[in-house]
Amino acid sequence: MTDIAYLITLAFAVFLAVDPFVWRLERIALTKHLPFLLALPFVFLTMVGARTPKQAATLPGVLPCFRPLLILALFIVAGSLIARFQFSIPNTFLFSGLYMLAAPMTAYMLTRSSDPVRMLRAYLGLLLVFGFVVFAGLVVNYGAKQVYHELEYLVPPIAVYFVFSSGQRWIRWAGISFFLASAILFNKNTGYLTLVLIYLYLMFFVVWPAWKREDTLRTITKTYTLLLGMFAVAALAAYLLQLLESFLPSGNPEFRMLTYQRAWERFLDSPLWGTGFTAASSEKFTGFDTGVANNVLPTHSDILDVLANGGLLGIMLWLWALVRVGKLAYSSILKPNNRRHPFAAYAHMLACMSLAAIVTYVFNPIFSQPAKSMVLWANLGFLAGISLLVRLENANATKEQS
Repeated sequence: MTDIAYLITLAFAVFLAVDPFVWRLERIALTKHLPFLLALPFVFLTMVGARTPKQAATLPGVLPCFRPLLILALFIVAGSLIARFQFSIPNTFLFSGLYMLAAPMTAYMLTRSSDPVRMLRAYLGLLLVFGFVVFAGLVVNYGAKQVYHELEYLVPPIAVYFVFSSGQRWIRWAGISFFLASAILFNKNTGYLTLVLIYLYLMFFVVWPAWKREDTLRTITKTYTLLLGMFAVAALAAYLLQLLESFLPSGNPEFRMLTYQRAWERFLDSPLWGTGFTAASSEKFTGFDTGVANNVLPTHSDILDVLANGGLLGIMLWLWALVRVGKLAYSSILKPNNRRHPFAAYAHMLACMSLAAIVTYVFNPIFSQPAKSMVLWANLGFLAGISLLVRLENANATKEQS
């Protein structure tokens, strides 16, 4: 039951992130951290109560899998505590580090679940519900105002699940079309980039493996045609960008370039470990009046924040953490020959979501938003948990054969 209870806290986090009723609970101190705080006791109860041999066998894999991320989280939390108590800086990176723990927590809960497929199915269900809510909001407000920004990593990649699912053909195509369309409805550059990412993901994991199974000449011909098509699309996109520049979302380039430059200069001042995360997470922007939050704003790039405040050490830990989970996932569940595995559709969706999250937080401050950050790292945790379960399954099968 603790796995379902944990899922309810994730549902609460998604609710805060989507905010369908515009209650802005993520901006209220008493509620914005509530999903994470409610999740902690369920993780603790699972650690105390789960004692089956199967579950015990998965425990050693969770912490080593996330070792780089845990080190990065410790680095961020330690620097933030110094900033808060030694330098009296109220707006620190503390919660950016703490919410990274949602990844190992979620992986642990999945590997300890008595029915992991049920847990994943329930998580997919809540994503579908909120995905429909987001889609409806995007349709109603399209062209009038921007809504549900920074959720591009969560909704469009659901289409990948339907690509790999084994349901009825019309349901699969309806799901694929529906969620791919949402990427366009966001009407944001990150939405369009997410759409491109999904296309590339499917080319790598679906189209290319299918072509490799054919004879060599046909594979070469199709690859050549694909490359020509990609060059043609790139040329057309470049032309349309020049022609329709005034119609595309700007992404606030004037503001972003100034904040990015400031973050880059901070990195150059201390390239090895940056500020050690002892600086403020948001600062007074002096370039011009943005009309938002009294001009006290974040960098709008979590990657640049990690680089500026963690230096090469911080960015290498971040990269190592993602590569470690990525290698585990690919070697265990994401390979084309595992496409019919019960976990495959979930794993591919979560992998694409995790990649889309990078695209999103390269240009947005997701780490500093509790609900969105918790869901982001939980997706990576689910992917790692699936990978660990499949690796254990394969190891047990090998033992039985020997």
